[in-house]
Amino acid sequence: MNKEYILKAHVAYVNWLDELTNLNEIKGNTPYKEGKWSPNEIVMHLAEWDRFTLEERMPYMKEGAKLETFPNFEDFNAKAAARAHEQTFTETLAYAKTQRQAIMEQLEQIAEIEWDKIFYIGNHELTIRSYFTDFMEHDLHHKNQIALK
Repeated sequence: MNKEYILKAHVAYVNWLDELTNLNEIKGNTPYKEGKWSPNEIVMHLAEWDRFTLEERMPYMKEGAKLETFPNFEDFNAKAAARAHEQTFTETLAYAKTQRQAIMEQLEQIAEIEWDKIFYIGNHELTIRSYFTDFMEHDLHHKNQIALK
């Protein structure tokens, strides 16, 4: 996938966040299925991974860089879900939009030639392109969960 395609996927994600403003607070805070997260929790989960990416990944995605492995997923995700309970769904949507727009701004500044330079997260070999291709798949997974609602 080229840079333009990945950036368009991020624009589509921001547009999707805008569409979610049509959900009222009750629907935004009701799990999409029994025992699952609410849209508020899902969006906060995505927003917190965006924040993590902005702070802990993007500044260091340089050729040959060796980045620490990901934090414990269960703990990280539980903290994100708890944070969703501290604010309204509308506030979560605004926060998520801000985080993703910041990612988009940074990605736009990275020359296409840099997108295929290899760096490491733990023992995993990645590039900016592969990292954000996985990112798009993660977004789609959660977008589909909310679409079920």
